[in-house]
Amino acid sequence: MSVKIAVIGGGSSMFVPGLVRRLLEIPCFDGAELRLMDVDQQRVTVMEKLAAELAEAEHRKLMVTSTTDRAEALRGVDFAIVAISVGGMPAWATDIEIPAKYGVFMHIADSIGPGGIFRSMRNTPIVAAVASELEELSPGAIVLNYTNPASANAIAMARSSSVRSLSLCSCSPWPYMASWLADLIGVDEREVVLPMRVGGINHCTGIFSLMLRDGRDAIPLVRERTEDPIVKWAIDTFGTVPYCSAHWIEFFPQLQRLEEPYSGRAQGLAMRYGRRIYDMDAQQDRIRSWEKVAAAWSADSGPHHLSDLPHGPEDKGIVVVEVMESIVENLGARFIVNVMNEGLVPNLPGSVAVEVPAVVNAEGVHPVGIGRLPGGLAAVLGEHALVEELTAEAALSGDRSLLLQAMTADPLLDATLEPREIAALTEEMLKVNERYLPQFSS
Repeated sequence: MSVKIAVIGGGSSMFVPGLVRRLLEIPCFDGAELRLMDVDQQRVTVMEKLAAELAEAEHRKLMVTSTTDRAEALRGVDFAIVAISVGGMPAWATDIEIPAKYGVFMHIADSIGPGGIFRSMRNTPIVAAVASELEELSPGAIVLNYTNPASANAIAMARSSSVRSLSLCSCSPWPYMASWLADLIGVDEREVVLPMRVGGINHCTGIFSLMLRDGRDAIPLVRERTEDPIVKWAIDTFGTVPYCSAHWIEFFPQLQRLEEPYSGRAQGLAMRYGRRIYDMDAQQDRIRSWEKVAAAWSADSGPHHLSDLPHGPEDKGIVVVEVMESIVENLGARFIVNVMNEGLVPNLPGSVAVEVPAVVNAEGVHPVGIGRLPGGLAAVLGEHALVEELTAEAALSGDRSLLLQAMTADPLLDATLEPREIAALTEEMLKVNERYLPQFSS
């Protein structure tokens, strides 16, 4: 079987090299077709050349093409991977800086809060459009979305198309990495039993059962060993080990406090619990390092091999190739995915997206229910999940009233601003993002 894979956002110098590495390393993708699609012709051409050169150097059959035509990329594919960021780093910077003018500070600002809501306004219509277009172009395909906010996008895809879809996250592989768990617990990885009760909603997720082979509960051992105050607090309060703890503080407004004064630029400011607000200068440095590699490889004649390709933090977190392998090879492997709830987590609304384990085989992706969350955590996540649902609806419809409702109901804004301030912030962010939001033009 010749597997056909489309990557929407295929000009990404951070995402595509790691993806190509895994495609070339896993035997079932020998002979596959990789279609890279991006709105930036120059960037996607560079990624095409890099991928093709690696395949040739490794003596692997990977047919790589590039295009700026989304329909051309999607026609007849088995998998569509979506990894986009409309507006890029400059838009992300405004998601942080404009709320800061109103006294609203977010650690990362890519999934919830005003930053996450407006990232959804930019990205969600495109992610949903990919799923919708596949109904005609490739009705048997599976959409594997890596675009944030993962929850809102999972909801939008499910509501826009009958094509199978899910969101993945670079945090989600960690609970199934025995080496990472062993380091948390302080034991040899052979002693660890991989957890079964894992999940929540994207970026606020936890491990609810963690055992050693001798029958001991390992969560108290993590509590004794960790130096992360958020991990300690999550275990003490909810009995869970957070595996995306860098994001957790955004879901609890009381945890987001500055440790140094705001003087007109929020990025880089120190927050409590050892965090700093994401700084786009640092993010750009990561992108530039990959772009330098791609540019250097394009400028000389090579050959270049996988061993020459630098490793980055994305390598362990991006498991989309392994998900596709489990489908192609009918492996029945387990992954953690974001899908519609529909009873998987009984004390969260059925109409929202949840992050849960899934068995992946030739028949597709089969989510596994994890039972009820601790009551206090469910109360917090239920509120956020309903705001994510509102966010998806506003992004798809361009309804300003729904957008204002989502902003008003957001727990961070609700805890920080008066209604008139939320309305003013919404209008200012709409204005700054105007060129990216055609759905609001009328």
